[in-house]
Amino acid sequence: MGTPTRPDRGTVTAGPGETLWHLVAAHLGSAATDWEIAREWPRWHQHNLSRIGAEPGQLRPGTVLHIPPPTPR
Repeated sequence: MGTPTRPDRGTVTAGPGETLWHLVAAHLGSAATDWEIAREWPRWHQHNLSRIGAEPGQLRPGTVLHIPPPTPR
């Protein structure tokens, strides 16, 4: 899979074959656990619902997604 492009620090652009899982994993970095990625990708979907649509598996290449703000701890 390609590395997501970042036109600015607040967005990522989906490449061919990439999923929300891939994009979130790349954003979180190599130390991210599967649990952390699983917790985050639904937030990304909700934050970008108007860009992705109701089905997160239908992410199209070239879709620019906004990175959601961090969750409060």
